[in-house]
Amino acid sequence: MAAAKKKYNFKGLDDIFGESVSDVVGIIENDKKVATELSKTIDVNLLKPNPYQPRKIFEQEELQELAESIKIHGLIQPIIINEKNEIVAGERRTRASKIAGLKEVPVIVLNLSKQQMEEFAIIENIQRVDLSDIEEAVAYKQLASSLKLKQEEIASRVGKSRSHVANIMRLLNLPENIQQAMLEKKVTMGQTKPLLTILNNPILLNQIFERILSEDLTAREVEALIKNKDALNEKPSKPNKRPNTIYVENKIMRVLGTKVSIDNGKLTIRYADDSDLNRILEILGLTDED
Repeated sequence: MAAAKKKYNFKGLDDIFGESVSDVVGIIENDKKVATELSKTIDVNLLKPNPYQPRKIFEQEELQELAESIKIHGLIQPIIINEKNEIVAGERRTRASKIAGLKEVPVIVLNLSKQQMEEFAIIENIQRVDLSDIEEAVAYKQLASSLKLKQEEIASRVGKSRSHVANIMRLLNLPENIQQAMLEKKVTMGQTKPLLTILNNPILLNQIFERILSEDLTAREVEALIKNKDALNEKPSKPNKRPNTIYVENKIMRVLGTKVSIDNGKLTIRYADDSDLNRILEILGLTDED
């Protein structure tokens, strides 16, 4: 049966499907009737990354796990693209489909303007729990720049508090090497946030950052170093951990997107603030359903 080729021209995404851009993704990807009406198949190699994609890192292990699932069950949710074959939603699924060896994938084509394309990609990604703090900050900056939105307006669009948006965006004031370390999940927002108070002292900032990397300092330890600069010369020794313990720590960190340590029968999961804690609880499936 020939696939329907109906396209939606969105003048205002929220006017069509609800209060946020993510509603569009949810309805199109999860409503079988809409998917059947609009979907068609396309050569997976014709699909192009979204030029406004805020996500920079795709975990290879997670892609491989998704690819294995696709091999067994197929690609259940269609990829959403624009008329230029640029991916609006589903780049992770596209990458996993290629790993799984799929030649064709189901897609839904939307006729989106440049601004709609950008807003769609940014907000859809922001509302996913595994976006890193730096990727989230870059996404907010893109919204502020492209759509001329103030922090209050960004917060309203993405369902976050204004203080959360402001705190995340402040991370972009950190040096690029620190931002890159956060992007690669070598350090957390909690560890690096105190460094914002010493941006005018790059030598001290770099010294403390090196200590964070080498000793895995907590946020309180970083704050203490900033207050007591003489403590920079004091490097406490830490016991060596077994390789399997380090392996488990790294595996949990990849899932939760935050620093994790296992010591003396204790599993410690670090978080930066209430929003970060809620993000971790959501990953663990511990949020209230009411």
